[in-house]
Amino acid sequence: MNVPDGRPLQHHRDAAFFTEAIAYTAARFGFVPALVEKDYFCSVVLAHLSKVSQQSLVFKGGTCLTKVHAGFYRLSEDLDFVIPIARDARRVERSREIVPVRQALNNLFQTIPEIQQQDALTGANSSMQYIGTLSYESLVLKRRETIKIEISLREPLLEPAVIHEAATMVVNPLSQQPLVPFVRFPCLSRQEAFAEKFRAAMTRREPAIRDYFDIDYAVKNGVIDPYDASWVQMVREKIQVQGHNAIDLSFQRLSVLRNQVEPLLKPVLRIKEFQAFDLDRAFTVVADVAAKVACPQLG
Repeated sequence: MNVPDGRPLQHHRDAAFFTEAIAYTAARFGFVPALVEKDYFCSVVLAHLSKVSQQSLVFKGGTCLTKVHAGFYRLSEDLDFVIPIARDARRVERSREIVPVRQALNNLFQTIPEIQQQDALTGANSSMQYIGTLSYESLVLKRRETIKIEISLREPLLEPAVIHEAATMVVNPLSQQPLVPFVRFPCLSRQEAFAEKFRAAMTRREPAIRDYFDIDYAVKNGVIDPYDASWVQMVREKIQVQGHNAIDLSFQRLSVLRNQVEPLLKPVLRIKEFQAFDLDRAFTVVADVAAKVACPQLG
């Protein structure tokens, strides 16, 4: 069963049943209740933006990996999208492309008043990137929580976007079935999504441990083959896009990542996934791919 395009999700308005479903799901799957709730509200936003997606908006990032490509091995806390556009597009063209998204978000705030704008979508890097923050009333924590939205407008896709069904973790405790229907949304292909994940691991200005966890999980579970020559070429093309930092796999970067494991990674994982994670293994894989990217004859 799928959510009709653009139709709002309103399960949270039955507060008693909704909180019961969140508690049941958290206990069943071993995640923190507040993260299960946040995953639901990410789906609320995604369902509303699905009408924009028919034009140009494509789902990507860690939340796309878990909701679409690799299952709920971790729960993410933000929403990342791309609007495919020529690399040499002018700033005014990029600014024009973001208008329908702004309009859809304004409509969301009116349709689902429990969700409000905290920080408006703001352009950066010559409108190559827009970042904003939404807030919602958490029934679990009894306070407002946030969802970061980031939209990239810097490059065309290397593979066509694919319409996928984005899942929501929360389960109906009575039927034992998903409480929320699938949300159909254009997504990056699995190969391109992980190519971007490797690019982030190599070049993100402030390294993020979640990138390395996602990579370790995907390689260990056979979700991707990081040594496939055609896929390495995809990473190479991603690295060449203007606006990204140089590859950095220094000892200092690894040290920063080690310091993130306990405070930033452990709280969003189940015990079994946390214990199975090996940062050194993930870092080695990323370094191997970086070497192939830098030296085409190797990969």
